Amino acid sequence: MNLALRLTAIAAVCWLLVIVQTSAAPAFPLLGVGPNLLLAVLCCWAVERPPGDAVFAVAVSGVLMGLLAFQGMTESVAAFAPIALAAVWTERSRLPDRAVLRWPVVIALAAAASFLHFIVLAVAVELETSGVNWIEAMRDVMLPGLAANAIVAAVVYWPARWTRAVLARPRRERRLAGP
Repeated sequence: MNLALRLTAIAAVCWLLVIVQTSAAPAFPLLGVGPNLLLAVLCCWAVERPPGDAVFAVAVSGVLMGLLAFQGMTESVAAFAPIALAAVWTERSRLPDRAVLRWPVVIALAAAASFLHFIVLAVAVELETSGVNWIEAMRDVMLPGLAANAIVAAVVYWPARWTRAVLARPRRERRLAGP
């Protein structure tokens, strides 16, 4: 698949995930919070896709979340930025290609990304409003969100892994009928 087509497909999938995240995900609470499906998928992509694809997906998702959600664009991009760094790290660390070994990495990455996502957004709220009750926010939002996002990433990893395998298959040659 050529680069332009691949990036267009990634942007379209990110747009669909942002729509689902902003409209439907909060309606299905897990552990008392709305899980961040977009964050979970980006963590899976950071481990399973090439780093260029994952960094592009993180940037597009951050911009789209800033446009469609009730948060600023800079906060959205900054909140997802650690996932882009993780994509580069996973490529350089040369993780084994076995799914059983990559699955815990995705779960740990989702937990770490959830923690950093919460910190970035809480600091933004702290700067823009009169303040955040950090103890209650960590107890009621961060810890359940961290666990919920890790659970969602554990489930979403397998379809993401399957799509990677499908896209990696070589294409069959097309033969033209003729002499």
